Amino acid sequence: MILGQLVMVMLMVITSLFMHDHDHPLTAISFVISSHTVGMYAFSILSGRLTDRLGRGPVIAIGAGTLVIASMLARVSPEVAPLAIALFLLGLGWNFCYVGGSSLLADQLAPAERARIQGVNDLLIGLVSALGSLGSGLVFASVGYPTMGLVGAVASLALLLAASRWLRVQPRTAPAG
Repeated sequence: MILGQLVMVMLMVITSLFMHDHDHPLTAISFVISSHTVGMYAFSILSGRLTDRLGRGPVIAIGAGTLVIASMLARVSPEVAPLAIALFLLGLGWNFCYVGGSSLLADQLAPAERARIQGVNDLLIGLVSALGSLGSGLVFASVGYPTMGLVGAVASLALLLAASRWLRVQPRTAPAG
């Protein structure tokens, strides 16, 4: 969940500057960022249902895989269509990681510790968001947007591998539903 947050914030924050550098009008930049917001929130009911039906790990893995695709697609072209699709997928991948990760965290905690640990988790997400926002400008200025997409893909691949490993060591249970 936290790594997914970092990748999402890192690319989301800097995409508008990248597009501005390529002389896109404000309407195009707004469209791309809006497509990202739709990806982040419009499918929350679906991701919640999938989390209950498929399990937390598979949904996190789907989210991480989607983040890999989004990060690689963001590198393809500075044009509006590929960036809108990439940022939509970035939001969707984040949503799956966030919903699956939040559910997994809640599942692992006793009721007495749930609120405290969730608070710590929220603090870490906020700190990672700040780090991703501040760091993305420095990384963008030094290595450029395509390299940021590659960094996002590698980080998301690490998350995908961790989720896959976690799935392999979990006992087999029937999905809910």
